[in-house]
Parts: sequence; C-alpha cells; structure tokens
Amino acid sequence: MRVLLLFCCCVLTGNAVLARPPARTLPATQDIALDAVDRTRLRPADIAWLETPSFQWKHMQTEHFVLHYDRKMFAAKVARLGEQFYDAISADLPSLEDRVSPARSHIFIFRDPKDWKQLVQQTPGVDSWAASFVSGQTMYLQEVGKTTSKKMEMLAHEMTHLVFNRFLTVRLPLWLNEGLAEYYGAFAYRAAKGMGQSKKNTFRPLRQWMPLTLLLNATSYPSDPTVVTSFYTTSQYLTGFLLIKKPREQWDLFFSRVLDGEPALSSLLGTYGWADIDALEKDFAKFAR
Repeated sequence: MRVLLLFCCCVLTGNAVLARPPARTLPATQDIALDAVDRTRLRPADIAWLETPSFQWKHMQTEHFVLHYDRKMFAAKVARLGEQFYDAISADLPSLEDRVSPARSHIFIFRDPKDWKQLVQQTPGVDSWAASFVSGQTMYLQEVGKTTSKKMEMLAHEMTHLVFNRFLTVRLPLWLNEGLAEYYGAFAYRAAKGMGQSKKNTFRPLRQWMPLTLLLNATSYPSDPTVVTSFYTTSQYLTGFLLIKKPREQWDLFFSRVLDGEPALSSLLGTYGWADIDALEKDFAKFAR
C-alpha cells in the first residue's frame, strides 16, 4: 500500500545495489477480450470490479500480468515497466521461486479520483489515505503524480508487494514490507531508464523520525494520517540504512532468517549485533541525520 504523499538497477554509493536481472527480450503486450482474461488468481471482489459495466475495461496481458484499463498509452507503460520491475525485484530473491507462475497477477488502473474513492470505500481494510494498494495477486493502481517518474515510482512500490506475494511464503513485518517497497520505489524507475541515483539524493537528512520502538513493533498502520507519512519515511530510511551502510552479507543473513520464520526483531538485533532497540537507534541516527 502506498500513501498519497509520494517519497521520493542503479548503482548506489555504498554497499547495496539493485540486483541486475539477466538481460532478456520482454514479451510483447497482447490485447485480449474479456472472455480471454485469466481469472485463476482473482477473488470474488476482483471479479465484481472486472465485471462492473460502468468501467468498460479494456484488457491486455504480458508474461506475468493482466492489465485492466481505459487509456492504453499509460497502461502500455505500466505493462512494459511492470515486467522490468518484476525482473529487478525478483533478481534480489535468487533462492526463491515464483510460486504463482504461470498464472498471472492482475493490475486494475484507475484514473478518475471519484472511481478511486468508490473503490476504497467499498474495499474492507483499505485506509482512506491509500493512493494504491495490493491485495493478494491483484494490484489496484491509481494514476496519480504530475510526472511519469512519480507515477512509475508508485508502480515500483506496489510491484514490490505484488512480487513478494508471488515469491514469499511468510508475511514480512510491516516496517520491512513497506520499507523495501519504498526503497524500490525510489530506485527502480531510474534504474529501468538507465539513470543513476545516489543515496544522497534519496536519503536526505531527517529532522525527526518515528521512534524505532514503535516502528519495529507496529502490526498495523497508524490511525493518524500525519503519522502515516512518518511511518513510511522511517521505514524507508531504516531499510536503506541496512542495505547501504551495513555489509550485504548481514542483510542476506537477516532476510533469510526472517524468511525461515524467525521473529524479525530478534533476528535484526542478533544479526547486526545491537544489544537492544536503543543501540540500533543510536546507530541509525548517524545515517538519518
């Protein structure tokens, strides 16, 4: 899920890079009729939106996705870059396999704010501040942002959640799930365009952040929309801190321990050698400031 206030494989000035996926020719998008849509992974609520007559969806598919849209120009960009983001994110999961393939995930693209408001109001569990979200194998993507880069950063963020739902067998803690999505959202589009971006531009000094005790123990999003922004920003910075400032071997060990089902907090502290959250926060403060 992505908040409406947007934050915002390239080489970073530090230890971490987005893994470079093997070069391949992306499959061409294919326009399809409604009766040809692969519904294998659709839930009843998804099918209801698909079959709502007022939307008059058009449909196209790629290797991993089926897109439902009303304007092809933007949908074609989502299709092309969606596959590139899939490759970049999944390349960082070399020991895991796509558990969903060959079934396709779905991307519903909304352009009208009124339609989006209707979707959010009728979808249980989605906060009113959500600008886009992923549920299961379906992404609901709102076309927001004044520039293509901002729109594609939104796509990269949500694609992280969709790829994780295809590859991972455990649910990541909330801060790590959103922190990684923010991390890819910041870097993946520029990487796809062949542009570099230093960590200095993305991780500018923070005046304040959510206390890490609250962040690391959060199991739900803050109820106050103003605190939500702090939650996302702090999650992104903490994830960036671990990926950029710390040795990659430690990240790989920490992430594998989480995927093996170990408690995330004890795995984090144990892997990196912090005695407690206060010790972690003192170290983190040097990066954030």
